[in-house]
Amino acid sequence: MKRKQLEENLKKKQDLIEYATKYPLSVALLWVPHCHRWEGIKNGRDRGCGKPMTRIKGDLFRCSDCDITEHRTSQRHALLSMGSESLLISGGNRAGKTQIGAMLSVACAAGRNEQWVSDWLILNDLPLNLVPEKPSSVWCASLSYKDGLEYLRPKLDQYLPYGTKKIRWNSQDRAVATLPNGGRIVSMSCDSGRESFQGGSVSMVWIDEEPNDEGIFDEVMLRTVDLKGKVIITATPLKGLSWMFERFVENPAKGFEVVKISGLDNPYISSVKMRRTVNHLSEASQKSRLYGEFSAQSGLVYPEFSKDTHVIDPFDLPKHWRRFVSIDFGSSHPFCALWIVETPAGYYSPDSTLIVYRELYWVNKTTIESGREINRINKMNDEEIHWYVADPESKDGRLTLGRECHIRTLPAPKHMGVNEGINMVRECLQLDPEGKSRLLFFPSVKNTLREFRLYKWDNKSKKDVVKKKDDHAMDSLRYGIMQWRRLEAHR
Repeated sequence: MKRKQLEENLKKKQDLIEYATKYPLSVALLWVPHCHRWEGIKNGRDRGCGKPMTRIKGDLFRCSDCDITEHRTSQRHALLSMGSESLLISGGNRAGKTQIGAMLSVACAAGRNEQWVSDWLILNDLPLNLVPEKPSSVWCASLSYKDGLEYLRPKLDQYLPYGTKKIRWNSQDRAVATLPNGGRIVSMSCDSGRESFQGGSVSMVWIDEEPNDEGIFDEVMLRTVDLKGKVIITATPLKGLSWMFERFVENPAKGFEVVKISGLDNPYISSVKMRRTVNHLSEASQKSRLYGEFSAQSGLVYPEFSKDTHVIDPFDLPKHWRRFVSIDFGSSHPFCALWIVETPAGYYSPDSTLIVYRELYWVNKTTIESGREINRINKMNDEEIHWYVADPESKDGRLTLGRECHIRTLPAPKHMGVNEGINMVRECLQLDPEGKSRLLFFPSVKNTLREFRLYKWDNKSKKDVVKKKDDHAMDSLRYGIMQWRRLEAHR
């Protein structure tokens, strides 16, 4: 090779290094699964060439050299699953989900008109319309400002271009990074509450890990409407069958997509060490941390409940079936009333069956307003309610309903205790030899069904007590079952 050619090649290499230093995103490569065995798992395949695998469809990948097709996950293909409204990347530990969020945030803030953003898209064979054309504002939300300082912002730093100006970037506070072309990245905290996400329009919101407040997700979805933007969540699903499961897996709206990525597929991570690290955890936690799978977490008060088993298609309820309403009071906390009907013996199971077919679940309403709403609903549906039962501790609430709304309530049997009431509900949920349950639900009682997934024992207490959270429908249900069993015993 001639000297001149060598000098030209060296110059190109130096220019490339300089370009990559100024625009690190341009050379950032998303991983795809490589052909190798998952070490540390029984019955795993014992061969593999180590080359990148090709996606066939969905999560099926193939290595032509080894003639192997199997289910794997991919960092790159997670982005290809982008929905028109929102994407949940449910990732195991060390899968690189936070890295995906950081890359996409920087790209969207800069816009694809920047050459280095286009280079990144082309390098990873991503569609150009994945990123807005022009610079824009992007919100990046961590669970806390501490998490933002320790985890989220360092990831963003890896891909921000030279010349980016940062304000409060090294403090536990709201921070802003302004790119040379005017694009903005705002680092925010879910701990600051829903109100901090109000106002403004953004092209993208990235939430790193699942916020406790579902309202934050609803709020940021509104911020993306004007610019037809998207909301990205990257999270390891450690909270069980939470609101994220309901919104993205169980009942996804149009434009909502979910994709799993596993650290075991990450070619830069030792699968042996990953498995060894989580081996002491419960099976549910292992599924979440290794595969990004949603699992019912330990500590559920009602592990017997299954949507497939206990939720039935609604139908017209005969007028002569006995009905009762169970009430848990609340004003700043939710007020919950459940309408329950008793079927004749032999209709669903050999014994009579209870069906929870309607709920009133709202906040910031007075007891009088709630009582009037119950009366309105009953009148509108021309229903005869045989009896009402309510929280025995809320004497004032029961008196108010009786005096102002003519709703006479029985106090739930206080002497039975909470745990005995829980056991009664569990007995009703259990299946008989024919697979029949004595307690069923219409799908319209959405808050009740949601609380079943969230109602847990307090594992920090030395006594068998439940967490006083996500329990208003559960309390109401328990009052109703306790009183029903009491009356049933005296028939």
